[in-house]
Amino acid sequence: MTTSANIMRRSMSLLPAAALATSLTALAGVAQADEPLGNWSPNGPALRTDGTQVPGGCPIESPAGRFLFTARDPGTGLDIYVNQRAEPGEDFAPGDALPAAINDPNANDFCPTPVRDSQLYFVSNRTADGACGSSDMYRSVNNPATGWEEPQNLGCAPDGPNTPGLDLSPAVIELPWGTFLFYSSDYPTGDQNIYRSRMRDDGTFGPGEMLPAPINTEYDDRQPNVSQDARVIVFASNRPTDDDDTSGFDIFTSERPFLFREWQKVTNLSESVPFDTVEGDETRPSLSWDGRRLYYGSGGVWISERTPAANR
Repeated sequence: MTTSANIMRRSMSLLPAAALATSLTALAGVAQADEPLGNWSPNGPALRTDGTQVPGGCPIESPAGRFLFTARDPGTGLDIYVNQRAEPGEDFAPGDALPAAINDPNANDFCPTPVRDSQLYFVSNRTADGACGSSDMYRSVNNPATGWEEPQNLGCAPDGPNTPGLDLSPAVIELPWGTFLFYSSDYPTGDQNIYRSRMRDDGTFGPGEMLPAPINTEYDDRQPNVSQDARVIVFASNRPTDDDDTSGFDIFTSERPFLFREWQKVTNLSESVPFDTVEGDETRPSLSWDGRRLYYGSGGVWISERTPAANR
């Protein structure tokens, strides 16, 4: 196993379910409740310690912010990589590919999402038994003694969230009243739409429920990520923000004041900040667990930061 994968395995915490729920609830409320956050900053490249931009796409931080997971093509198809750093705020070391249990040499493996309890959710088009469509969502656990376990398919519709189509970007949040999976799929409409699934008592996920407008439109709305207090969503969409908008996929966000309210206004961050990459396609945004950092892919990994409201 690679050096960074070993370090990640030792570092990702193993918590019982009750403690995990308590920890997530406490962590999720810090930035929003104690220190309201302001606007997103102009973007910049996420850098490695050698001064180069982190390559690839599908970027996402680990819960404690020490690891950055990405997907990139080494020439044989998409694989999942992990970069590490000593502390949040520092540059990342050059990354290593995760081992064969995660990266299938005969498949594309991408859209990684690390969560607590040493779990990793990701997407793969591997031809394993029980595959549901052109790509499915999987889950694996990093066992401290034996390493990554064989990934398990999250289950096929109508019993599970995976569809006969292309399923993308699992994002998991755990709240005191349930664990929820957000993702996007092009089934059955042909365009990607954003869905939410709830975890059952046995640890499996049920079928997805499409989110209402304004999150989903007649355009392609994909690759959601949701803050750990479930009040902020970011996603990629090719919806036009004006009649002359032909820029392709941009990063959008919506916020809600309370958990059980529907998301209302959707903002195009790529144009409103604006991001330097606004004229290109920007994909798979993700939020850090404290809500302060936004990552996305556009010919490499980019980052935007959110400062306390008092500093706006």
